[in-house]
Amino acid sequence: MRSARLVAALVLGQLALPAAAQPAGAQPALVEQGRYLAVAGDCAGCHGESFKGGEPVATPIGAIHASNITPDRATGIGSWSLGQFSDALRKGRAPEGHLYPAMPYTSYTGLSDIEVQALYSYFMLGVKAVSNRPLANDLPFPFIRAAMAPWDLLFLTEGKPTGAATVHGEQQLRGRLLVETLGHCSACHSPRGTMMQERADRHLAGAMVAGWWAPNITADATGIGGWSDKKLATFLATGHSDLGVAAGEMATVVSRSLSKLVPGDIDAIVAYLRAVPKMVSPKLLRAATVTVSPLDIAAIEQPTELSAWQTQLGHGTRQGDVLYQSACASCHGADGNGSAGLVHPSLHLIDSDSTANAATLVQVIAHGVDRTVGARHTFMPPFRSDLDDGQIASLANFVRTEFGGVGSVLTDADVAGILAGKSATPWLIRYAGPLVIAAIVILVLGLFLLAWKVARSFTRRPARK
Repeated sequence: MRSARLVAALVLGQLALPAAAQPAGAQPALVEQGRYLAVAGDCAGCHGESFKGGEPVATPIGAIHASNITPDRATGIGSWSLGQFSDALRKGRAPEGHLYPAMPYTSYTGLSDIEVQALYSYFMLGVKAVSNRPLANDLPFPFIRAAMAPWDLLFLTEGKPTGAATVHGEQQLRGRLLVETLGHCSACHSPRGTMMQERADRHLAGAMVAGWWAPNITADATGIGGWSDKKLATFLATGHSDLGVAAGEMATVVSRSLSKLVPGDIDAIVAYLRAVPKMVSPKLLRAATVTVSPLDIAAIEQPTELSAWQTQLGHGTRQGDVLYQSACASCHGADGNGSAGLVHPSLHLIDSDSTANAATLVQVIAHGVDRTVGARHTFMPPFRSDLDDGQIASLANFVRTEFGGVGSVLTDADVAGILAGKSATPWLIRYAGPLVIAAIVILVLGLFLLAWKVARSFTRRPARK
């Protein structure tokens, strides 16, 4: 999910030119620059690998369907001028009207004129036109496109991505472009306010997104403060480190985008994240809030075949240690220390096992890991069809307590809520419809009362003699 801002005088002279004429003389280097920027911006994440659109983006106000951004003139952006393309990216205004901020224009607003021109050249000349008209967005009242105009006045600062930090030097400057503008990392890693705006006061401090915990990525100890630059760079480029494994949406971001960046850009991202003001995310839970009996490996029946764990799980056990030894120990080790070279990571080291928010561990147990970076395919089987909510809770509690060193008291209901992707919707958004209707009624009654008072004042005036 991704935002954008900036308007510059250098482009103004080109806005009046016909759309087809603007990219016609584009140099191959400019088209290639645009391709790289599109990869860094993970445009395919919402618009699809072919950019034909249609993929729904889940939001608290309903599903928003990504548009066709191929150069097809009838269903895509083939008839757009450079100025219209720029306005959509950096101001959230397309020819058909205001865009919803599911399109991260509050981040993309940080693009420079030359970067916008490069992206325009790429989408017009380097992308195959595909005829596809995605479903229209049918959001409930009052979330109409026109309502985005006052939202933009409140939360869009053209030219400056929300929360962007002050930087020093070319490397941090490049990193800011990649993190705040193109990568729009804040779309997931920053919590939202009462009107679904990114909270600048909690920038990159971590947030719940569709049942996953997007962690704190500031340099605080509760974020990435314990990661070395090398480990962080390795994780970004490969999705794998002894401290973390990319899963869910982050895995696809690594596969589609981060793994395709040049090493210098990965280093720039790391340098910028070190410069972002530190934010404290929820503290680690205090150890020993749950008592788990010491692990007695000898007392647990060991699987004799790769699929033997399914037999034990079929018994319906809810003992976390038994579930772990049956389903997990063959890869992560009976002691949780992982395999040689940490191809299967140590559960004592993985950050998500010891954070206050258990959502990521629950999601990984349920849905596994399926990530391809280059020629390397990383796979962990999903257990959602084999374990019920109570068993997942027991297994997660065991892993977090035994290996993560934190007390864990997940319940069946907690797991059900996490896997359903439920997150707290701000009350203003939840009750927006009734509130707007009430406001309209009050306004109408107020106008009626005012008119009645004015009319009455005229009838009471004494006649002039």
